[in-house]
Amino acid sequence: MLLDFDGTLTPIARNRTKVRLQPSVRRVLRRLAAHPKVQVYVISGRSLASLRQVVRVPKVRLLGLHGWERLGVTLPPEQTRLVREAKRWLEQQLPPSSGISLEDKGFGVGVHYRGAAPSAARRAKRCVFRALERFQPGIRLLEAKKSWELLPEAIRGKGATTQELLTKVRNRALPIFIGDDVSDESAFAVLRNGLAIHVGGWSQTKAKYWLRNPEEVREFLERLEAAII
Repeated sequence: MLLDFDGTLTPIARNRTKVRLQPSVRRVLRRLAAHPKVQVYVISGRSLASLRQVVRVPKVRLLGLHGWERLGVTLPPEQTRLVREAKRWLEQQLPPSSGISLEDKGFGVGVHYRGAAPSAARRAKRCVFRALERFQPGIRLLEAKKSWELLPEAIRGKGATTQELLTKVRNRALPIFIGDDVSDESAFAVLRNGLAIHVGGWSQTKAKYWLRNPEEVREFLERLEAAII
């Protein structure tokens, strides 16, 4: 089981540092992760350090930066240098606007515009794309809900991570991926023999199934637990 975090296990919040798992979600994750026939991963665009702070459920495996942090993919030094330079450039060039924030992800940098006025979001977008052009080649842009991320090219995203994990599971295992974001679409695309579930209602998605919100995700997990006991 591969689970996104923000917007999937918890509602989206403007201040990401204040997000917490609901006790009922934490309890069902703990029970599923302890089940001998279940492996639970949380795969997120958050850094691994951030995931460790907000998840804190024994036996749940954490994959930060869209799966790169924990799998141990080597990053070329030149790419990490370019991301650091892009971050410093954005700090200087990004127009100061309410609702626009810069997130240092260690090996990546995120620009969030949730709550920003449309004009401010457009200015921030132009700045992000200028940074991408300025520091190419070696970095890539990943668009997500109300955010853009500049990452080393070696960080390929959740689809590549999911594909790698699928090569390690037994043939009779049922893979399940639940996510709400644009960044989850690459994982849905490689999950041909499992359950790809989009959170947030109907949308243009590669997932075959959908849940309305994190509350329905919790209910799904509880029903799954009841079915496998």
